[in-house]
Amino acid sequence: MKHSVANRKELTILKIEEEVFDFRHGPSYKRTLEELIENGSTHLIIDFSSVKAIDSCGISSILLAHQLANTAHGLAIFVALCQQIKDLLKLTCLDKQLYIFSSINEVVTLIEPAMKSRRGSKKHSKAPVFDPVDDLDEDLDMIDEDEINGEAFDDDFEMNEEGNGSSAKATTEKKRGRPKKTS
Repeated sequence: MKHSVANRKELTILKIEEEVFDFRHGPSYKRTLEELIENGSTHLIIDFSSVKAIDSCGISSILLAHQLANTAHGLAIFVALCQQIKDLLKLTCLDKQLYIFSSINEVVTLIEPAMKSRRGSKKHSKAPVFDPVDDLDEDLDMIDEDEINGEAFDDDFEMNEEGNGSSAKATTEKKRGRPKKTS
């Protein structure tokens, strides 16, 4: 597999320089990823700008990069995917699980402010100063556990004799809207 590796800030960019990314490239792609991660490059940007077609082995190679980076407590970000690859990922619902961006500049623009602030606060630390998973997740709105009223959810969910959950009430009685808070 033809490829190039470059570094930008704390990110390693792996550019795949093949027009067709298929079963022929899987083994060398896996070796390249493993070598990068073994050498400490856990935050990867994988650039698909040259790739015009992909097969099922190529899709599994994308998942492999995601899994290897996660195992190494890193992140795999995929950029410049052609429409065919985007469509395949959407068809398999993988587009919701992967970090997909239009360009390398978009990724760097989003995470650069976080990298600068962490560099300033951890100058003497030998630990990594940048965690893109936290930085990307900070923008997501999360529901606070205190906001969820457990009793309202328990009404719709009963235990049967075997200890398994059943939702018999949920089919006979549907509740709409937010659960009411009780004091």
